[in-house]
Formats: sequence, structure tokens, C-alpha cells
Amino acid sequence: MKRAFFLLGFSLCGSAIVIALGVMRSPILSFADVGNMFASVFFVDSITTQELKERYSGALQGNGRVRVLIVPGHDDEAWGTEFRGVREADMTVMVGEELSRILSADPTYEPILVRTRQGYAKEFQDYFEKEGSSIAEFVKGKKEVMRDLIRAGSVHMTEGVIHNSAPTLVATRLYALNKWANENNVDIVLHIHFNDYPGRPSHRAGRYNGFSIYVPDPQFSNARASIDVAESLFEQFSKFYAESNLPVEDSGVVEDHELIAIGSYNTLDPVGILIEYGYIYEQRFLDTAVRNAELRELSFQTYLGLNRFFGSFTETFRKYPTTLLPHRFDEALSQSSGTSPEVLSLQTALTLSGAYPPAGEDLHSCPRSGSYGSC
Repeated sequence: MKRAFFLLGFSLCGSAIVIALGVMRSPILSFADVGNMFASVFFVDSITTQELKERYSGALQGNGRVRVLIVPGHDDEAWGTEFRGVREADMTVMVGEELSRILSADPTYEPILVRTRQGYAKEFQDYFEKEGSSIAEFVKGKKEVMRDLIRAGSVHMTEGVIHNSAPTLVATRLYALNKWANENNVDIVLHIHFNDYPGRPSHRAGRYNGFSIYVPDPQFSNARASIDVAESLFEQFSKFYAESNLPVEDSGVVEDHELIAIGSYNTLDPVGILIEYGYIYEQRFLDTAVRNAELRELSFQTYLGLNRFFGSFTETFRKYPTTLLPHRFDEALSQSSGTSPEVLSLQTALTLSGAYPPAGEDLHSCPRSGSYGSC
């Protein structure tokens, strides 16, 4: 037994020496990458649930704040999916701005918003422009390490959801945000998106609905804490929304190794989460007034989900865990009411009372849509 432990210790030390020598001779890697190399092999966490919760406890005492990087998906150059003139990039930035406003009002959080309706924040625009070569070296080094580990059988990748390939500029910016987050003590990175699927006719609503939350592959160093945060968000969202019924997303929390946003090639140290709040063609996003009300609500539910993770339920002092109530109904609603924020508030009230969806239906067949129909 002693001999076995000696050999194991000798082997680990030998591996460390080999890696250290490789780093010294490499023009790409630095000793900061050694931790990531071992993290991939031995699943050492770059951030833990306990560390996050300790950071939050410190914030409650006035010692720092939990830093949340908010990344509204896409931009005016590559605006993502689109339906009936409504662009994903415009929806994501509205959620991002509202979520940033909500978090800013809570002294335990420090939101950092990457993009507003006016464009990228200057700090990030400058970073993209000035750090091009260092970003490229960062990505190259991470990819080489990961490919070596895959070839050695230390890391195993599995088939998952098929994603559209990101244009080069988009991919570069996403990797840049990962690098920036690693360098600037970010605790949680939230990427905001709205869903679609390949092959849907552009003029027609699709057959899937619901939300999904993407988290890093379990082998990545930021995976465990990311999954814990995502599960709290999932529990919160599930009060009002159905999880995606696209077969590969129907688990609600989806593990993925290809999405750059959450740390492809183990490029992200903080918690990484990508939220698909729903499919862009869903009824609740078609009417402007209902869509705006729903985007505010999604921002608030995200805030509640983060608080749920940290065990903070100060929002229970609110009478309703939603932005849609209380609501004063000044007119009787009927089938002729069509689609409106008033109907959305009524559906929400009925959901909280347990009377919606009606018997025999669920939130897929009868979502909270703001539309007064058979449901």
C-alpha cells in the first residue's frame, strides 16, 4: 500500500514537473494556465458554490459585492434570430438593461452590463479593439491544452445540442468576454438569449416553446457551481414557464461543451450560464405591450432565481413574486379582449392561485401568453 501511494505521488509530481517545463518553453502558455490544465484532468473547481455563497454573505456585511456580468446576446451586426420584424438582439438588451437596473438597486450585487441599446460599453469596445492579439493567444493556448487532454483520453466530449456556428467576430468577442471575466474577478456570467431551431420557415411560428438554461460540460472547471446556480434559476422559472419541449433541451438545464459563452475549451473561470428565455415566435412576444411586460418579468424572475441560489428570500415580503401583480382591473375581460398585458396579469393571478393552466392542460398547451383564448 505504501509503495502504491509512493508511486502515485511520484507520478503526480512528475506530471507537474513536465507541465511546468512545458509552460516555461511555451510561447503561448503561462503559469496561470497550469491550474486550468490540472482542473481539466482532476476536475478542480475554478469557482465553488461555497465560495459564491461566502462572497454573498460578505456582501450582506458590506464587504464587496457579487459581480454579475450581464451579456445581452447578439448585437446590431449579428442580431440572432428574428420573427415578424422583432429581433433577438433588441429583446436581449431590454432584459439586460432591466436586470442590471434591478441588481443595481440591491447592495449585494454589482451588475456589469456589456451592451445597452446605445451599443457596447466603452470598456468592452476598447478591450475588443486593443486586446486582439492577447485574446487570440489566450484562445489558441486553451484549445491546444484541451485537444491534448482529449487525445490523451483525460477529457471526453459527448454529442449534445447542435448549434449554429458563430461568425468569427462574434466568437472572438465571446472569448474576449471570457478572458475579461477571468481577469476582473467576475463571479457569475449571465448570457441572455431567445431561442429558435434550424429549419423553421421564417414566416411561420414553430412547434416548440419554453425556456432552457445551458451550463458548462461537467468536466469543465466552472461546471459544478454553474449547475447549482442554474438549478435555482430553473426552479424559479418553473413557477410560471414550461421548460423547452425541444427533445434535446427538455431536461431544462442542459450541459454543453461547445458554447463559447459558458466556457468552451475551459476558457471561463466564473459561473457561466446561458438562458434561452423562450422561443422568439411565442405568443407572449408578438404583441408589443405584452412583450415589454414579459421582458420586465423575465428580468425580475432571473433576479429571484439568483436570490434563491443564495438563500435570500427578501422578496417574500412582497405580496406577489412577480412584476405583473398587483393589478387593478378596470374593465371586464372577455374573448374579445384579445392580447393585452391585462390578460397576462389575469393569467398570472390564476397561476399563483393554482387555477391556471386549466385541468388537463399544462404550460406548453396553455402558456401565460397575454392572449384571451380557450385556455
